[in-house]
Amino acid sequence: MKRTDPGPPVVVVADEIVSRNIGPLWSRRDLEQSDHQTVQQLLTTIKAIGREVVHYHTPQELADNASRHRDAVVLSIYGGEISRNRMALVPAICETHNLAFIGPDVYGRVIAQDKEVSKRLALDVGLKTPPWRIIRDHSDLNSARHLKLPCVVKPLLEGSSIGISQKSLVRNHEDAVTLAWELLEELKQPVLVEEFIPGREVAFVAIESGSDIHTAYSEMIVEGSPDFFQQTLFHAEEKANRTRGRTVVNIDSELSNEDEECLLAFLRAFGKFGYCRIDGRHTEGQFHFLEMTPDAWIDPLGQFAMGFTQKGWTYEAVIREVLASID
Repeated sequence: MKRTDPGPPVVVVADEIVSRNIGPLWSRRDLEQSDHQTVQQLLTTIKAIGREVVHYHTPQELADNASRHRDAVVLSIYGGEISRNRMALVPAICETHNLAFIGPDVYGRVIAQDKEVSKRLALDVGLKTPPWRIIRDHSDLNSARHLKLPCVVKPLLEGSSIGISQKSLVRNHEDAVTLAWELLEELKQPVLVEEFIPGREVAFVAIESGSDIHTAYSEMIVEGSPDFFQQTLFHAEEKANRTRGRTVVNIDSELSNEDEECLLAFLRAFGKFGYCRIDGRHTEGQFHFLEMTPDAWIDPLGQFAMGFTQKGWTYEAVIREVLASID
């Protein structure tokens, strides 16, 4: 049963981008951090729905103050930078100190961060996903030649398009091998090479709500270019390009019953998730899984929130349901 009072205090763990002018955008490691405006909008909205809120910038601050928040709920949008386990740091602290928190546990965070593991889970429940190869070291480089062209070359353990630019869409195997080598050297982690799926840029977004799950299916549209993503990635530079008009439209009616059942089966198999965005391509009437983001960008202009606001929700209602997902 839903509570009638506003609910317990909220602890938000969110680091903020300090500078946007450090090196090429695709190679920056701070892209999973939030800008100041996003954090302030979130804090203001939490207060507006009657919840007390505290903001910490780092997992260490949360750990140092854990004893103060035994009756609170923790919402992490912490991005970190280098550690491949960075998205699991806040859940690990919460589990250690027995704090209630929204979103996956440590194990779930690691599964979501590893694109290969999450893709195998997607296949297990019947979702389509493009064929792929994992390049773990230089001896694996030639395995990329077994894939159909064009291919997408990207880091295995990153989010927010870190390591992904338009050059990540390659049209010959030599370029795929060269770029995989560069990413191995630059980011010091395995590289995922997968066949490119031309189609519409879509997302299935979900919020846990007791025994129910609120969902929405939406498409990212480039105004004036309806076929923009047929040959283009939604890469770091494209996301940062504010001069190109983009919007999100609801397309619930285009998600087949079969794909919806598979997506819900994926979430059940994944376990506790709180709220998430599952990115994919919609082509020939079918959803093709790319990756899951349990800590989806929660800004009002992000596809997670807009997936619901385009169905008539307010941003305040989205955040209220996210906070209630732990009830």
